[in-house]
Amino acid sequence: MKAIKITCDGTDYVDFKLLVPLQGDLKTLSEENLGKLKKSIIKYGFTAPGFVWQSGKKKYVMDMHQRIKALNSLFEEGYTIPDIPIVYIQAKNKTEAKQKLLHISSQYGEFNRSGLDDFLLSINSDAELLETLRLVDDEVDLGIFDDDNYNEENTPGSLVDKFIVPPFSILDTRQGYWQERKRYWRGLIGDNGESREKKLYKGGGRKGGVTAKLHDFNANNGVSLLDPVLAEIMNNWFCTPGGKTYDPFAGDTVFGYVSNYLGHTFTGIELRKNQADLNNLRLANTKSKYICDDGQNILKHIKKNSQDMLFSCPPYYNLEVYSDLKEDASNQKNYADFMKIISRAFTDSIECLKTDRFAVITIGDIRNKVGFYRRFADDVKDIFKAAGVLLYNELILVEPIGTTALRAGNAMKSRKVAKTHQNILVFFKGDPKKIKDLFPIIEVKIDESTDV
Repeated sequence: MKAIKITCDGTDYVDFKLLVPLQGDLKTLSEENLGKLKKSIIKYGFTAPGFVWQSGKKKYVMDMHQRIKALNSLFEEGYTIPDIPIVYIQAKNKTEAKQKLLHISSQYGEFNRSGLDDFLLSINSDAELLETLRLVDDEVDLGIFDDDNYNEENTPGSLVDKFIVPPFSILDTRQGYWQERKRYWRGLIGDNGESREKKLYKGGGRKGGVTAKLHDFNANNGVSLLDPVLAEIMNNWFCTPGGKTYDPFAGDTVFGYVSNYLGHTFTGIELRKNQADLNNLRLANTKSKYICDDGQNILKHIKKNSQDMLFSCPPYYNLEVYSDLKEDASNQKNYADFMKIISRAFTDSIECLKTDRFAVITIGDIRNKVGFYRRFADDVKDIFKAAGVLLYNELILVEPIGTTALRAGNAMKSRKVAKTHQNILVFFKGDPKKIKDLFPIIEVKIDESTDV
């Protein structure tokens, strides 16, 4: 019987099949190098103990991922693999374990850029660790640090830990860290869009099955709801601590609930009384509130220069009809009338915003009857520009595909590519040079995560 020899000692011995990989797709192993590694193990045996971090009952592999792949292949070929020697590495949590992993590199593995990007998002990558990576593969361009904010005494921590999600121009709601946090928020909020059940045409909009806004549309009684993680990061990234937030097209409870939970005072203007009443029930006994009125009347309820962040996700014209009220922007017969409502509401909302503060608009483009895009996002940019409030960031919110896949095939008959993203427009009113002084270090105020 073919057997692999153990030619070293360890502090413990385990079945290699019970070990859990810690590095994911950080490295790849080519078939050629796998063959070389297998020949080496067959000839010399298992020559060095593996490093393992234990958390609970799980044992995480730190340094021998490529050797484990080789052992798996040898096992499939009929080799007997005895329990392998290991040495335990001390780490207080998975993040610290991953930091230590970067100091260890195998002989045959090569860095996979996509896997490396994902891996680095979850750990604290200090200068020493980056130098280790550069020595291993000097062609890897990490591009993680903003040199203006970096110093050795205060190295950047995990981007997910520090900022909730990585502060990149692409916000990917499909990632596990996003989905886990969204489930946590949904459990807290309890808003399933019940105030709008059966209010939409079949297919999510007007006749013809036009799709509604992308926010969790199919999962919530056939209506769209704002993603609570988006609400959380916008509050944390772009509002001053303890500030006042507001929205002239408030809609569901999500933003107001999240904003209030994070220590801000929210005021939402919502045209539909049943929605405003339901939202206020969820915010009972707080200073935050929803006012039943037309968003165009925002100056009747909020003083000029009194608010710290404007956040809004306005109707996308008639893609989702919220009510049959004549003042409802989503119920307008033509785009020009729709834009008059949007323009007045946002122009007056800007007057409510203090100087040196952010305005965040979640928006997506829409097609006209012929099929061309209307440039809705550009029209909104023009409204803010006319008021002297300029675009500071533009982010792309990438959504799970969901039932979009069902529509994609039919849409391609007319060569329309199925849309799975929205735009997040971030405007700043005032002097951007003051941002560093007015907006302190971001603090994540809820942490539902665990070490493993």
